[in-house]
Amino acid sequence: MPGVNTTAVPSKDGRSTMYRITTTSTNKNPASTPPPSQPTPPPPPLPESAPASSETTTTKPDGEYTDQELLNLVSYFEASRADLKNRVDSLLAQPIIRPKRIDSAAPKLFDNEYIKTHGNSRTLKLYSQGDPITLPVASTLRLLSNNSTIHSFSQVWISAKFAFRDYTNPLNYGLIADRTGARGLILAVEAFVIRHLLLKNLLSPNRHRSISVSVEARNEALVDALTEILWQAGEHRGATVCMPYAGDECFSNYGAHYVPDGVTERLHLFEFVDIAKLRTFVIKCLPYLMKENGVVLFLYSLMLSRTLKKLIEDLDHTRLVGDRDEASIQMVMLALTGRALHYFHNGNIEFDINGNLMERAQIGVKDRCSVGFLYWSKHEDDSFWHKQEVGSMLRTPKVPVWLICLNRRYAVIFSTNINLLNNWIYENYFQLHVYTGLKNQEEPCLLSIDTREQYPASIYGNFFEENEAVIPEFVQLLHTRWLGCMIENGDEILHELMTYF
Repeated sequence: MPGVNTTAVPSKDGRSTMYRITTTSTNKNPASTPPPSQPTPPPPPLPESAPASSETTTTKPDGEYTDQELLNLVSYFEASRADLKNRVDSLLAQPIIRPKRIDSAAPKLFDNEYIKTHGNSRTLKLYSQGDPITLPVASTLRLLSNNSTIHSFSQVWISAKFAFRDYTNPLNYGLIADRTGARGLILAVEAFVIRHLLLKNLLSPNRHRSISVSVEARNEALVDALTEILWQAGEHRGATVCMPYAGDECFSNYGAHYVPDGVTERLHLFEFVDIAKLRTFVIKCLPYLMKENGVVLFLYSLMLSRTLKKLIEDLDHTRLVGDRDEASIQMVMLALTGRALHYFHNGNIEFDINGNLMERAQIGVKDRCSVGFLYWSKHEDDSFWHKQEVGSMLRTPKVPVWLICLNRRYAVIFSTNINLLNNWIYENYFQLHVYTGLKNQEEPCLLSIDTREQYPASIYGNFFEENEAVIPEFVQLLHTRWLGCMIENGDEILHELMTYF
């Protein structure tokens, strides 16, 4: 087989290099070599300084090949191409085999290495279908929400969605929140919807005291509300949105300790580090959130935005769905503050009333919240929450919108005067709208609050039995924010309010 040599020849312009191809043949036994087809000129004489070589080298001028050499090269490349094609075909013909992981034990909530290692991932994923959920993440989501990988969300949660009232309704700015377990989370989102409508000056009551907004305005406010809640849960650095995929389940090796629910196994995760891209993606996902499974998808996205590692620390062996299948206080706090808090006070408390250092600090609200929260309960089972004082971070939000919890029932109260909390003079006498989300609330409920004097319980007339000077429960809730306030026409309005709570 002849050898191929390349010789560098500089071009005339001096900036590029051309290469001349030459062939060499080495003959150790001249007798065994057939004569060439064309006469070959003798090689030039060697310089005197160069040593004589025992081998004879023949160089073809101008890089020319003989016919036989060209045929050999063609045969060589044809064989190489055929061999490469056979290898590629054999690789493509092989089936794609997924490694099967054996679930030898129940999912370990606090010992999962995947969550400890990747729980704070903030990498922007650019895959068109996102990252398919894995068995450890799916198991942890279900453990933190329902404390079980066998049982999942009830049918009430599965059917929950973010749906507005009919456009012709005088309360068309509100989401429908029936007396179901998801009511607390839906109304927490509604509080943020009202916040964004207030910021855009779209909640101005008309002469009939009703508030009406356009379909485009309320949908845009819902997108802004969902985006803000997710971005806040990610500590304003990133967020994760999970959406179902119509294809096959992301994993099939469930093991004996995991029962599929038809939703969690089909999720694909999309992570964002830019709030503008997050908002654009929420707009695309809005149709999925406004139909069945919408609230569950948002709850999973909220949990993943907080990151599972931090959520485990927040919950401290509790869960997000309560024993009565309702949204727990921790779930509501996760939506309002971005953390699943157990306490309502400001900051952290590290010492008890006796001045002793506690084993675990009581984590409270660190910053002034975008939406406020008020709490009051008569149930003895709620003594842990009832004994707490709601801190000023929750009582005085950035805009006059509060999510209230009265006897385990939720509602939203707000003022259309966005400057209500910016000047104490405005709080002497003002009006509050009450929105419950229930379908039986067909008309606006407007309260006129007077805080200029300390009023006794007797001003509420015959709301309670005679000689029973007890302040109504709804008024006691308002007293946690405006101590000693009075509701004008309270005897009439409180009867209407108690039908909602």
